[in-house]
Amino acid sequence: MNFDETLQSNFNTDASIALVRAGSEDLLDLVRESALEHGIKWHLFDDERVLAEAFSAMEFDYGNFGVTIHHCTDDAACAEEAGRLISSGGANVLMKGLISTGVILKAVLNKELKLLDQALLSHVALFSLPNYHKPVIISDAAMNIDPDTETKIKIIENTITVAGKLGIKEPKIALVSAVEKVNEKIASTVTNDTIVKAHNFESAIIDGPMQYDLAMSKSAARIKGYDSAVAGDADILIMPHIDAGNILYKALITTAGAHVAGIIAGLKVPFVLTSRADSKEEKYNSIKLAIKMM
Repeated sequence: MNFDETLQSNFNTDASIALVRAGSEDLLDLVRESALEHGIKWHLFDDERVLAEAFSAMEFDYGNFGVTIHHCTDDAACAEEAGRLISSGGANVLMKGLISTGVILKAVLNKELKLLDQALLSHVALFSLPNYHKPVIISDAAMNIDPDTETKIKIIENTITVAGKLGIKEPKIALVSAVEKVNEKIASTVTNDTIVKAHNFESAIIDGPMQYDLAMSKSAARIKGYDSAVAGDADILIMPHIDAGNILYKALITTAGAHVAGIIAGLKVPFVLTSRADSKEEKYNSIKLAIKMM
């Protein structure tokens, strides 16, 4: 399946999204469009007067289309209220709006809310690349800074879960490094080699350390004599650290014509964590991905 087919969801579900700090034109337009076209229910945590006036200017009678505004004017309070709504079952997707990542994470990691489902939160991004034959998952580009072996194993487990919900039953996973041979001076090669040799992941094929071109190009693998079932056909790229992951993420979007959908995995509900610079389309893609994870 291509990227759009992979993200297609039955929007006649009970999808209900808690959006923290919704006060931007593109976010409110996204709320309006998704509510009208797909019946998505929204809980918006922000200044009620500001949002109501914005919707009025858009000629959108939000109250009749499943949109509820929860009045709050403080970032921390908005995040906390959204977390409590999620915890109580009042919404089944969490979304970050115009609020810092640190503030919303502090709220959702409140132990009283019991929202943590896995041992680790990690960022999982589904990409459509112009010159690659299928969608590819890249992790972690936004959460874990310099994962050690155990952290990387948890990142891998989260991506396998996401892949399974996207219908990828036996994902091919490349553990990306700068070189494909173990080099003690390049920590990720040691970590990746340790994982491949010591851990078996059910229903997944994993290999590494592997250079990006080997993971994504059968031609490159053939020229370099690199024999691997993953080479040139990777479903998942596990990045060595946040520097490499974040740079690749932004380079693919900014200069390579890629499309992306991203979520945070590891909570009991999907968590849409988009960048302020992401387009409306990319934010909508991320919502679609989140709904697929429900």
